[in-house]
Amino acid sequence: MAAVRVAQQVGQLTMIERVLLVVPALAGLFLGLFPLLLPKVFAQVSHFPADDTYVYQLAGAATLGYGVAFLLGVLRGDWLELRLPVIGGLVFNVAAFFACVYTLVRGGAPYSVSLVLAATVLVSMLNSVLLYRYRHVPRPPQDLAMGTVRVFLLIGALAAGTFGVLPLFAPGLGTLVHLQINAPFIVRQAGAASLGYAVMTVFAQRALSSQELRLPIIMAAIFNGVAGIVSIPAILAGDVLLLPWLIAPVGLAVLVGTLVGLRRAWPQTTPTTTSIPV
Repeated sequence: MAAVRVAQQVGQLTMIERVLLVVPALAGLFLGLFPLLLPKVFAQVSHFPADDTYVYQLAGAATLGYGVAFLLGVLRGDWLELRLPVIGGLVFNVAAFFACVYTLVRGGAPYSVSLVLAATVLVSMLNSVLLYRYRHVPRPPQDLAMGTVRVFLLIGALAAGTFGVLPLFAPGLGTLVHLQINAPFIVRQAGAASLGYAVMTVFAQRALSSQELRLPIIMAAIFNGVAGIVSIPAILAGDVLLLPWLIAPVGLAVLVGTLVGLRRAWPQTTPTTTSIPV
């Protein structure tokens, strides 16, 4: 127990915590890559209509960033690196819990909604416990100027907040941008993931340490970059008239800005970690 307290004080995750974090990491990778690369197959497996595969790809892009960040957090074992993604993940899963309950109460939900509901409860509990356990770990001192990157993070936060709140609470508004909304649950899940990014990025605005900003920058680059890239075929197809025209330029601009910031925030050598008994 003394060794665990030492681990908490220095911000080093215990082996048990790292093992538990593998679950949200793999879930984020799977639920990100599957709808992103095979949206029609994903729709069939999850028993949702696949009328608009662009919506599934956006949901996959939003979820993928969480999987990558949590996987890197597991490998590196540094709590301060993972703190902001955990905050974003908690917001994501709480919002996703609301989407699941709302869908189940309305009736006729496929089995996949119940599976997502169970996952959101477990991940929310894990994230909450971690935030509580490591609440006293001291914040690192400022070690870099991130003025330009802050601008791109702020743009990403505003975009993520807009595409988080509206799809989460009013998925039917997607018809205004010519989306075929026959799977509102998927739209709500995409909104929940986006809302998590927005809240995480707001907290990131207060961080001046490369240690804290590395993973949020990676997440922002993945989410915005992938969303921007998948918007290009939608623009060329001409099926969706407005939304990809909004997402593509913003997503690609944030991608460029965050990649520049990542070069500043990522260390030249990987810090060594000390094994902490559990």
